Amino acid sequence: MVLRKIRQLIRQDLAMDLGTANTLIYFEGEGIVLNEPTAIAMSLGSAEVLATGSEAKKYLGKTPEGIMALRPLKEGVIRDFRAASLLIQDFLKRVEFHRGVAAPRIVVCIPSNITQVEKRTVLEAAYEAGGKKVFLLEETMAAAIGAGLPVFDRRPVAVLDIGGGTTEFALITEGGYRVCETIRLAGDVFDEAIVQWFKYRHHLEIGLNSAEQIKWEAGAVSEKYSRNDASILVSGKDRLRQAPLSIEVPAKEIAEALKEPVTAIRNFIIRFLAAMPVSDRASVEAQGVTITGGGALLAGLPEWLSEQTGINFSLADEPLTTVVMGAGLALENFKEFEPVFVN
Repeated sequence: MVLRKIRQLIRQDLAMDLGTANTLIYFEGEGIVLNEPTAIAMSLGSAEVLATGSEAKKYLGKTPEGIMALRPLKEGVIRDFRAASLLIQDFLKRVEFHRGVAAPRIVVCIPSNITQVEKRTVLEAAYEAGGKKVFLLEETMAAAIGAGLPVFDRRPVAVLDIGGGTTEFALITEGGYRVCETIRLAGDVFDEAIVQWFKYRHHLEIGLNSAEQIKWEAGAVSEKYSRNDASILVSGKDRLRQAPLSIEVPAKEIAEALKEPVTAIRNFIIRFLAAMPVSDRASVEAQGVTITGGGALLAGLPEWLSEQTGINFSLADEPLTTVVMGAGLALENFKEFEPVFVN
């Protein structure tokens, strides 16, 4: 313990889950020190950073004149390099990074299927933000480590990670992927489906922030798992009268709004399972699949997927933080987990 504290004074390493929807930072020896929306608000004229995280998210979809608010990541990858770099710098400043006198290590979690160009963009953003030694770790591998799965065993383990921008299904064995597949469809698409539902079914315009709140309050994978006896009040703008409007809808209607993206994820999982060799399929059937990520919290998801596939799907203990906790564990036990880093 004393040696660790001395080492932290010399060098403060950190792990970062730079997600499409949320960014989490883990300090070695301290745990999670930041959990904020991946959003930034800047002045249009000078590109001055006005707000980040929760404060910046309030501006999304309703920015005052002269202010630009955005989420610099889309579908798990950086789409606006400058905004992402400024956001990372601000987050690191918030958690008082640069503690210690030696060059710190930064572990950044990434989707498994991003291109080499996209990897370089992540690396450059981390270096520009102050990192000296940057290592990349794929999200499903970090999720498996964070969920306590034996990633170095010969017997494969299965992880499904449903984040904000991507859904990934991986089969991991001996510290690497037997196979890993990704679709760029996840929590953000759930929110957009709710926006479109109210736009065309009720002629009501709502923002993505409102859609996200509706998803958590009343969303479900099917009517069977929705709160059938409940209703939800939804406020927005009447598209016909161009006036504020609030309507009350049954909670089960939100499950109907989410039917298309939820079905797409189910079909992706079924295809993944069908392509497995018989021996791998038997291992997954015996051990089940661990689900992580914010999208995993959609009501009824593990039970519904178990019904649909005949394989047991179960939630990780802390789905929202599993990835960054796994990255932090790999960081703190760097020698043991060094083989899992992709660079």
